[in-house]
Amino acid sequence: MTTINEILRTKVSGVWAGTYTVLTPGGQLLERFGSRQEGRMEGSTWTERVTYLREGQEPYEHYYHATVEGDEVTFHNSDMWGETSRVGSEAVIFSFGWRARPDERIIEITRPDGAYRSRVWQHFVGGELRKLTIIEERRVQGEEPVRWDPADRVL
Repeated sequence: MTTINEILRTKVSGVWAGTYTVLTPGGQLLERFGSRQEGRMEGSTWTERVTYLREGQEPYEHYYHATVEGDEVTFHNSDMWGETSRVGSEAVIFSFGWRARPDERIIEITRPDGAYRSRVWQHFVGGELRKLTIIEERRVQGEEPVRWDPADRVL
Protein backbone atom coordinates (compact mmCIF):
# COMPACT_ATOMS: atom_id res chain seq x y z
CA MET A 1 0.00 0.00 0.00
CA THR A 2 1.26 3.48 -0.86
CA THR A 3 2.20 5.65 2.14
CA ILE A 4 2.53 9.42 2.61
CA ASN A 5 6.32 8.93 2.61
CA GLU A 6 6.10 7.28 -0.84
CA ILE A 7 3.72 9.94 -2.19
CA LEU A 8 6.10 12.70 -1.05
CA ARG A 9 9.14 10.83 -2.40
CA THR A 10 7.69 9.89 -5.81
CA LYS A 11 5.02 12.49 -6.59
CA VAL A 12 5.80 15.65 -4.59
CA SER A 13 9.61 15.84 -4.34
CA GLY A 14 11.08 18.26 -6.83
CA VAL A 15 10.67 21.84 -7.94
CA TRP A 16 7.25 23.25 -8.76
CA ALA A 17 6.24 26.61 -10.25
CA GLY A 18 2.70 27.70 -9.64
CA THR A 19 -0.02 30.25 -9.08
CA TYR A 20 -2.03 30.87 -5.93
CA THR A 21 -5.54 32.22 -6.56
CA VAL A 22 -7.28 33.44 -3.39
CA LEU A 23 -11.08 33.77 -3.43
CA THR A 24 -13.88 34.72 -1.07
CA PRO A 25 -16.25 31.83 -0.22
CA GLY A 26 -18.55 33.36 -2.87
CA GLY A 27 -15.87 33.20 -5.55
CA GLN A 28 -14.69 36.84 -5.70
CA LEU A 29 -10.98 37.21 -6.52
CA LEU A 30 -8.96 38.56 -3.58
CA GLU A 31 -5.41 37.95 -4.77
CA ARG A 32 -3.34 36.05 -7.34
CA PHE A 33 0.42 35.52 -7.16
CA GLY A 34 3.17 33.18 -8.29
CA SER A 35 5.14 30.69 -6.27
CA ARG A 36 8.04 28.27 -6.36
CA GLN A 37 8.03 25.20 -4.13
CA GLU A 38 11.02 22.94 -3.60
CA GLY A 39 10.54 19.71 -1.64
CA ARG A 40 12.96 16.91 -0.88
CA MET A 41 12.48 13.55 0.87
CA GLU A 42 15.70 12.00 2.15
CA GLY A 43 15.10 8.83 4.16
CA SER A 44 12.36 9.88 6.56
CA THR A 45 13.26 13.61 6.47
CA TRP A 46 11.08 16.00 4.46
CA THR A 47 12.40 19.53 3.85
CA GLU A 48 10.59 22.16 1.82
CA ARG A 49 11.14 25.75 0.79
CA VAL A 50 8.25 27.79 -0.60
CA THR A 51 8.90 31.16 -2.23
CA TYR A 52 5.88 33.44 -2.60
CA LEU A 53 6.16 35.88 -5.52
CA ARG A 54 3.76 38.77 -5.03
CA GLU A 55 3.94 41.58 -7.58
CA GLY A 56 5.62 44.71 -6.21
CA GLN A 57 6.99 42.87 -3.16
CA GLU A 58 10.24 41.14 -2.33
CA PRO A 59 10.00 37.34 -2.61
CA TYR A 60 9.05 35.78 0.72
CA GLU A 61 10.50 32.38 1.65
CA HIS A 62 9.16 29.91 4.18
CA TYR A 63 10.87 26.66 5.19
CA TYR A 64 9.19 23.50 6.47
CA HIS A 65 10.65 20.37 8.05
CA ALA A 66 9.00 17.08 8.98
CA THR A 67 9.81 13.47 9.76
CA VAL A 68 7.70 11.03 7.73
CA GLU A 69 7.59 7.37 8.75
CA GLY A 70 5.08 5.58 6.49
CA ASP A 71 1.87 7.56 7.08
CA GLU A 72 3.07 9.15 10.33
CA VAL A 73 4.08 12.81 9.83
CA THR A 74 5.71 14.87 12.57
CA PHE A 75 6.22 18.58 11.85
CA HIS A 76 9.21 20.35 13.37
CA ASN A 77 8.36 23.98 12.67
CA SER A 78 8.08 25.69 16.03
CA ASP A 79 5.54 28.27 14.81
CA MET A 80 3.06 25.87 13.18
CA TRP A 81 1.27 22.60 13.81
CA GLY A 82 -0.15 20.14 11.33
CA GLU A 83 -1.85 16.79 10.82
CA THR A 84 -1.68 14.80 7.60
CA SER A 85 -3.83 11.96 6.28
CA ARG A 86 -3.63 9.92 3.10
CA VAL A 87 -6.69 9.22 0.94
CA GLY A 88 -5.94 6.02 -0.95
CA SER A 89 -2.77 6.17 -3.02
CA GLU A 90 -3.32 9.50 -4.74
CA ALA A 91 -4.44 12.28 -2.42
CA VAL A 92 -3.28 13.85 0.85
CA ILE A 93 -5.25 16.00 3.30
CA PHE A 94 -3.23 18.38 5.44
CA SER A 95 -4.79 20.32 8.32
CA PHE A 96 -2.53 23.03 9.70
CA GLY A 97 -2.33 26.32 11.55
CA TRP A 98 -0.04 28.65 13.48
CA ARG A 99 0.47 28.53 17.23
CA ALA A 100 0.24 32.34 17.47
CA ARG A 101 -3.21 32.29 15.77
CA PRO A 102 -5.08 29.36 17.39
CA ASP A 103 -8.47 30.33 15.88
CA GLU A 104 -7.14 29.85 12.31
CA ARG A 105 -6.96 26.53 10.50
CA ILE A 106 -6.32 25.60 6.88
CA ILE A 107 -7.45 22.32 5.37
CA GLU A 108 -5.45 21.46 2.23
CA ILE A 109 -6.36 18.75 -0.25
CA THR A 110 -3.68 17.86 -2.78
CA ARG A 111 -3.48 15.42 -5.66
CA PRO A 112 -0.02 15.32 -7.23
CA ASP A 113 0.18 13.52 -10.57
CA GLY A 114 3.30 13.56 -12.73
CA ALA A 115 4.21 17.01 -13.98
CA TYR A 116 1.00 18.68 -12.70
CA ARG A 117 -0.61 19.04 -9.31
CA SER A 118 -3.40 21.01 -7.77
CA ARG A 119 -4.06 21.96 -4.17
CA VAL A 120 -7.10 23.58 -2.58
CA TRP A 121 -6.97 25.35 0.78
CA GLN A 122 -10.04 26.06 2.87
CA HIS A 123 -9.21 28.87 5.35
CA PHE A 124 -11.22 28.81 8.59
CA VAL A 125 -11.24 31.41 11.37
CA GLY A 126 -13.22 30.53 14.49
CA GLY A 127 -14.67 27.54 12.62
CA GLU A 128 -16.08 29.71 9.80
CA LEU A 129 -14.92 29.50 6.17
CA ARG A 130 -13.27 32.85 5.30
CA LYS A 131 -11.53 32.20 1.96
CA LEU A 132 -10.39 29.57 -0.53
CA THR A 133 -7.01 29.27 -2.20
CA ILE A 134 -6.60 27.30 -5.41
CA ILE A 135 -3.01 26.40 -6.24
CA GLU A 136 -2.00 25.00 -9.62
CA GLU A 137 1.59 23.91 -10.09
CA ARG A 138 3.75 22.39 -12.78
CA ARG A 139 6.95 20.49 -12.18
CA VAL A 140 10.09 22.36 -13.28
CA GLN A 141 11.96 19.70 -15.25
CA GLY A 142 15.71 19.39 -14.78
CA GLU A 143 15.90 21.34 -11.48
CA GLU A 144 16.71 19.90 -8.09
CA PRO A 145 15.18 21.21 -4.86
CA VAL A 146 17.38 23.21 -2.55
CA ARG A 147 19.21 21.18 0.08
CA TRP A 148 19.28 22.64 3.56
CA ASP A 149 19.99 21.25 6.99
CA PRO A 150 17.11 21.78 9.44
CA ALA A 151 19.61 21.92 12.32
CA ASP A 152 21.19 25.00 10.73
CA ARG A 153 17.89 26.73 10.08
CA VAL A 154 15.83 28.80 12.49
CA LEU A 155 12.29 27.47 12.01
